[in-house]
Amino acid sequence: MTQQPAECQAAIDAVKELLNTHFKEAEDSADEDGKFSLVFRVTFDRSHATTKLKVTCRVSKITTDEIETSVDDPNQAKLPL
Repeated sequence: MTQQPAECQAAIDAVKELLNTHFKEAEDSADEDGKFSLVFRVTFDRSHATTKLKVTCRVSKITTDEIETSVDDPNQAKLPL
């Protein structure tokens, strides 16, 4: 296995740390099928003397709920059936 650049290894370590920190929270947010996700974003900023590394973890649960109904217009006369 080849040696990773230092910034790459730092990103991997940060992702591991965030995964360990937020895994239980993500697991607790699983849907009724047991599915859950964590999304990681790694940003390298080389515009500085040293590379700035930012690793973000997002845990999200999507809830969809719907109500469909018909509402009669109170100003509209009802037609006899």
